[in-house]
Amino acid sequence: MIRWLIAVALGLLAAWFAYGRSVGTARSPQSALTWLLALLRGAAVTVVAALLLSAPLGRATPRAPLVAIDVSASWRRAVGDESTYVRTWRQQLADSVFAGLPGDAPVVFVGDSLRDASTTDAAQLTPQDLSTRLRPAVDRAASLGRSLVLVTDGEVDDADALSEAPPGSRVLRLAHAPRRDVGLADLAVPVSATGADTIAIAATVAAGGVATPDGTLHIRLDGTEVATAAVPALAPYANTRIAIPVVVPRGDRTAIVQAVLDIASDVELRNDTLTVAMDVGDKPTAVFVSTAPDIDVREVLTVLRGALDVPTRAYLRIAPNVWRVEGSLAPISEAEVKVRAAAAGMLIVHGDTAWRPAPSASATTARALWVPAPPTQIARAGELTRTPEWYAAAAPPSPLMAALSALPFDSLPPVTLAGPAQGTETVLTMRLGKRGDAQPAIATREAGGTRTVVISGSGYAGWSLRAGRNRDAFTALWGAIFDWVSAGRGDLRAARPVPGVQRAGEPVMWRRGGADSVVPVRLARRASAGASRDSVAVRFGTRYEATSAMIPAGVYDVQAAGGASVLVVNASREWVPRAPGVQAGPLARGVAGSDAPRLADAGWPFVLALLLLCAEWLARRAAGQR
Repeated sequence: MIRWLIAVALGLLAAWFAYGRSVGTARSPQSALTWLLALLRGAAVTVVAALLLSAPLGRATPRAPLVAIDVSASWRRAVGDESTYVRTWRQQLADSVFAGLPGDAPVVFVGDSLRDASTTDAAQLTPQDLSTRLRPAVDRAASLGRSLVLVTDGEVDDADALSEAPPGSRVLRLAHAPRRDVGLADLAVPVSATGADTIAIAATVAAGGVATPDGTLHIRLDGTEVATAAVPALAPYANTRIAIPVVVPRGDRTAIVQAVLDIASDVELRNDTLTVAMDVGDKPTAVFVSTAPDIDVREVLTVLRGALDVPTRAYLRIAPNVWRVEGSLAPISEAEVKVRAAAAGMLIVHGDTAWRPAPSASATTARALWVPAPPTQIARAGELTRTPEWYAAAAPPSPLMAALSALPFDSLPPVTLAGPAQGTETVLTMRLGKRGDAQPAIATREAGGTRTVVISGSGYAGWSLRAGRNRDAFTALWGAIFDWVSAGRGDLRAARPVPGVQRAGEPVMWRRGGADSVVPVRLARRASAGASRDSVAVRFGTRYEATSAMIPAGVYDVQAAGGASVLVVNASREWVPRAPGVQAGPLARGVAGSDAPRLADAGWPFVLALLLLCAEWLARRAAGQR
């Protein structure tokens, strides 16, 4: 309407400028002719202005909404007879959704991806996507200027995307009667373990929309049951975490750890099993000994176990001749610590670097000697501090230069050096107060096939305790140090799967183990009748972790440069019971986009404007005007 008002105002203004001052007050043929000319001029300008402003020609009608149908496999979870349910579900779509929508409403399927569809496609559809991502549908509706009608069971992966749905959008839930269902949502297993060690395995059990009775959780290692635990009764949509101690059998291998639920009357069996891979070694490949434990020890142990993925035991001396096992704080004798340190492939000594393992055992092949700074003197009256602050300056040429050259030296927190690090090659230099000569803080040496790194100072944990680039620098520094020290026995695989539960429908996470930015990986699926094999190029770039395309569920043997590993892909998360994250009803208030016929789309307004201008010209000629 506003466009027409503007067009009429322009027409009246044009008529007044052309003839307003010439119109007399007396009724005469000349005055009447002037009124006629003004009327023709105003009408012609009004039509032309309306054409230029794209004024509407009729009443606006709302645009048909974009219908997005969730086609994830969660529709078919815990429904009993799937074929019967799918037929009923298709009929519900036809009766409850399509029957009340305009015939020109566009239809799309949402799940793993966004696909254009039609009502005919929906009538033949079986929901089987392995995820539910709504963001593409929201973006499509916004770009088309249409409201969104989402048909879902309420279980979506990115419900927050609906907060940006266009005005007039709404959700339709076609919920079915809930049935008893309980499944495994997560399984926490150590990345690696040593034979004969006791490890803790934790499983998260989740219930569906109906309360579940007591049950049993079975833990299997390489197909052999090694432990069981009771599962308590759960309320609807409740979950619980169950921790089970397990003794790892000896043997150097990649073990397959499997958790299996046994619950009476559980109608869905596809979510009762979770499997992960775990590296098992016959001896501890890394032993960390600290005679002066501090926060640096805690943070570096986290990197050692995470960056290298190797079994690590740590022992702490908390008083003279008083030793404790890190983690459990169980007492242990110094003699036993020396025996275990002598059997390690890599030994890290923090504190008194003169400490040595048992002399009768075989020598270790790699060592890291870390000399912490002495306790800081107490500041005297009038002094702000007496702590010397050393700042990272540079990474000189060394075997670790490639990994350390990108450290943000200008923003790293200070540390306190214990003196220059003694070695043949300097890895990292520091300056006191960012001034003066650079002193070696970390150095390496190699003799007789034994690699040794010497670390000086305390306070490196300050890098890790700050988020962002500082924490990344801490991980890069210590990961590079331990990678180099353990090169004789460490993990040299160019790429390996990131530990944890991997599910179908999700990108596969890979962790970098070499210098190559692009690593070719070969996958061979076990127990495959057709000996399924595939190749993947994992593109790391400058990152430590990267992803590749999702693959079907199964156990895969992975072969990359430097060694082999095992990748386990479990059933999709769509099979795990969870509370609906989206409720039926309107999503956003307001009116959806509308369409109205435009004046410029018709041909007759152009002819009318031309006729009005011609009529005005003829009338002016008849009145003796130009």
